[in-house]
Amino acid sequence: MESDIFVKILLSVLFGAILGLETQTREIEENGEKKASEKEKSRIGGFRTYTLISLMGGISGILFLNKLEFLSFTLLVALVSFLLIAYFMNIKIKEAFGITTEIAIVITFILGFLTTSGIIKLEIVLVILVLMAFFLSQKRGFGKFISKIEHREVIDVFSFGLIALVILPIFPNRVFTILDVTSLFGTTDLGNSALKNFTLGNPFQIWLIVVIISGINLLGYILSRITGEKIGIFFTSIFSGLISSTSGIISFASKARANGENLLLSGAAIVSNSVSFIIVAGLLLISSKELLNAALPIMAGIFIFGFILGTILIVLFRSDTNHGKAEYQAFSVLPALKFVGIIIVLSLLVQILELGNVGTGFVILITALSGITGTDAPTIAIAGLLTSGVITVDTALIAFLLTISVNFIAKAVYAYTIGTKKYAKYVSIGLILSSLVGLIIYLT
Repeated sequence: MESDIFVKILLSVLFGAILGLETQTREIEENGEKKASEKEKSRIGGFRTYTLISLMGGISGILFLNKLEFLSFTLLVALVSFLLIAYFMNIKIKEAFGITTEIAIVITFILGFLTTSGIIKLEIVLVILVLMAFFLSQKRGFGKFISKIEHREVIDVFSFGLIALVILPIFPNRVFTILDVTSLFGTTDLGNSALKNFTLGNPFQIWLIVVIISGINLLGYILSRITGEKIGIFFTSIFSGLISSTSGIISFASKARANGENLLLSGAAIVSNSVSFIIVAGLLLISSKELLNAALPIMAGIFIFGFILGTILIVLFRSDTNHGKAEYQAFSVLPALKFVGIIIVLSLLVQILELGNVGTGFVILITALSGITGTDAPTIAIAGLLTSGVITVDTALIAFLLTISVNFIAKAVYAYTIGTKKYAKYVSIGLILSSLVGLIIYLT
């Protein structure tokens, strides 16, 4: 037991020495050795100070273990009192209102206390130590980072947090039907059983689309600020393709309308579209390997061609003379709401068509038409029809290609209605060429 306490005392001294070493070496690096030595007497904290304070905390922890809580608490009160006196003297003499050093010293004392008292695990104490050393070492780094952040960007992040973390959980995560609406008015007998199941949508999933599109928009802006415009947009296009290429194209369209960077953003849209086939291939791997084997060459061709073409457009982009005058819109809900409105109208239209008594061919057509909102859901539906023996592999492949075609046409329409004419033209050309590549592979 005594040897264990001895080791913990040494650790508390070591932890304080690490923090003191970081503080003193940073002072030498920033001001030079001579000035740092001159300032040593006028500032709180250095190698020896942090070491002794951590040791003081370790002694406090030992007193606490031995049921001497009053003496343990007295040491903390003495330290805090000393820091308060030093802080107010700094304000009076130097007019220095920073309190970072004082807080760091208190935490150093607590680290020593936690090390010897054993209230929490030593692994957690090490995590606190590393985090504290990191934050102290990044004094200039955080300063430079904060100086580059504009207030409107902070507001944009908070706005996104509002729609994603506050509003989204409010919406019920269930599908509402016409029967749910009519029951509010006391009517439950609709006669037609098919009409009873006519769905109006899932509020949670609908708003989730708004969150995804707005999030892609914000992510692209943040990455552009950190890594540069081209690299940021490129990585955003890949990310959006893995999440929702349709949402990505909507997001890039809104940026194009706000900033006119048609070539760059259309290239990003084409890359996003090509990357989406990685997810489609993954879905087919789970739901139908038979359809995957048939469609893989086509998807691979579209992916490779689209990725290369989109990347070339991003690389070829050159900012015009007016770039920089128009502010990048980091957060916008309006394009997402427009897209959601289109989805709701089209999904209702598809359901109206499905109310009739139709054959398998019409079911396939309706399934393909659902590609207007994305390819994931119809792909799974087609794979299900194949697995259940309703359709053959050849029919499933044709339905899959039809779904892709509908999805590409819908994306072109979204690009035109939400983005600029140039953006829509470049995106449409990229989608047409990608379709031709897939068609050629299919015919051969």
